[in-house]
Amino acid sequence: MIYELSVLLLLILLTICFILLVRSLLEVKGWEDKFEMRVKEWLEREERSIREDAIQRSALTRSGKVLEKLCPFLTDFGYDPHDVRWLGDPVDLIVFDGYAKGHRTGEGLRQIVFVEIKSGESKLTKA
Repeated sequence: MIYELSVLLLLILLTICFILLVRSLLEVKGWEDKFEMRVKEWLEREERSIREDAIQRSALTRSGKVLEKLCPFLTDFGYDPHDVRWLGDPVDLIVFDGYAKGHRTGEGLRQIVFVEIKSGESKLTKA
C-alpha cells in the first residue's frame, strides 16, 4: 500500500513537472515569436533607410561625373578644352597642354597634367 501510494505520488509529481515544462516552453515560443517580429520590423525600417542612402549617393556620383565632363569648358579651368581627355578612373582628366594649338601652329606639347576634380567635402585619398 505504501509502495503504491509513493508510485502514485511520484506520477503526480512527474505530471505536474511535465505540465510546467510544457507551459514554460509555450511561453518561450511566444517570446521567440515577438522577438522575430521585432527583428523583421527593424530590418524593414533599416532597409528603407539603406536604400534611400544608396539612391542619394548614386545620384551624387552621377551628377559628379557629369560635372567632371563639363569642367574643361568653365572659364576658370585654365586649359584649352580641346587639350583635355576624360578618363574617369583612376584620374578624372588628362590635359595635353598645348596639343591643340601646337598641332595647328607647330609649337608642340608643353606638358601633360593629370587632373582630379573634387567638389563639396570630397578629399583626395592617400595611396
